[in-house]
Amino acid sequence: MRTILILLLASLSLHAAEVVHYHDEVGRRFLTLTTNGKRVEVRVRFAYDPGSMGVWDGNGEKRDIGLVFAATVPEEGMDRGPFFAAKLSDTKVVIDFRSEKPDQPDPGIRGEFRKISEEKRLQLAKKEFKAAEDRLDLAWKNASREGSPADKAIVSDWKSWWPKLRESWLKVAAQPADDKTADHWLKKSQATMLAYAFNEQRVDPKHSGGWDGEYDDGFGGHVSIRVAKDGRLRVTMNCTRGSEAQGTDLSLDIPADALKQEGSERTASGFTRPPAMETPDAPKSLRVMLRRKGGGLWVEVIRQPNASAWLDGIYRWYPVPEAVE
Repeated sequence: MRTILILLLASLSLHAAEVVHYHDEVGRRFLTLTTNGKRVEVRVRFAYDPGSMGVWDGNGEKRDIGLVFAATVPEEGMDRGPFFAAKLSDTKVVIDFRSEKPDQPDPGIRGEFRKISEEKRLQLAKKEFKAAEDRLDLAWKNASREGSPADKAIVSDWKSWWPKLRESWLKVAAQPADDKTADHWLKKSQATMLAYAFNEQRVDPKHSGGWDGEYDDGFGGHVSIRVAKDGRLRVTMNCTRGSEAQGTDLSLDIPADALKQEGSERTASGFTRPPAMETPDAPKSLRVMLRRKGGGLWVEVIRQPNASAWLDGIYRWYPVPEAVE
C-alpha cells in the first residue's frame, strides 16, 4: 500500500504544472508561462495603466526551438491569427512571429521578457498598487473641482463608499486574500483601476436630474430607469461582479405616489421579489431605495438577493440611447 501511494504521488508530481513569470520593464508587459508536459499556456498582461486588466491569452507546445503558440480562441475551428515562436533561456524569453509573413498583425506580444522571481513580482505588484492609488486620489481631486455642486456630491459620497466597495469586490471577485502574494496586490490594483476609471469620467452636463436614463457603477452594475405615461418608474437592475456566478437581476415598478422631490433631490422606493422567487404568490421581500441627485443615482437594497452580487452603490447617469431605425 505504501509503495502504491509513493508511485501515485510521484505520478502527480510529474504532471504538476510549472508556472514561470517574466517582465518587460520598458514595454510595461508581464508574461506568464504555465507548462504541463509539452503543453504551454501563455498569458501577456499589458500594464500600460496601473491595474490594467488587458491580457492576451495563447497556447501551444514546447519544441526544440522553444515554444510555438497562437491565440486561444473560444471555439474550435476559429481563426487563431498568426503563430509565434518563443526562444527560452535561463533568464529571458524572446517572442517573434513564427514565419516572416504572418497573416495578421502583432497583438503586442513580440519582444524580450526577463525572468523575475516571486519576490520581484511581489515588489512590482505593490508598486503598481501604489500607482493606482495615486491615480485614484488625482481623479477625486479633479472631479471635486469640476461639474455642478450636485455632481460634486458624488465624489465625497463615493470616497466614503470606496473601502466597503473594494472589500466586497476583493472578497467576491478577486481571490486570493493572502497579502503576501503578488496576485493579491495585483487584484487590489485592478479594483483600484476600476475605481479611478469610474471617477475620471465626467457626468454629461446636459442632464436634467430626472429619472429617465441608464446608470453604471463601474464595477459591473447597471440600472435602467424609464418613466411610464402614468408617472410610475420602471426599474431594471443587474450586475455581474467578476463572473456570472456573482450576478443577479431585479426589476420593479415604483408607483408615482411613491416618488418624492425636495429641491434638486429625488427619492423613490418600492418592493420586489428575489430573482429565485419570481412567482405571482411569492412575497415582495426586497426593498429598493433610490436617490437621484445631479448626475448620480444612489441605490440601496434591503436584504440583498445574493450576498455575492450586491446592487448597492453610486451609479453615474447616461442618457437614454437613441432608437436606431
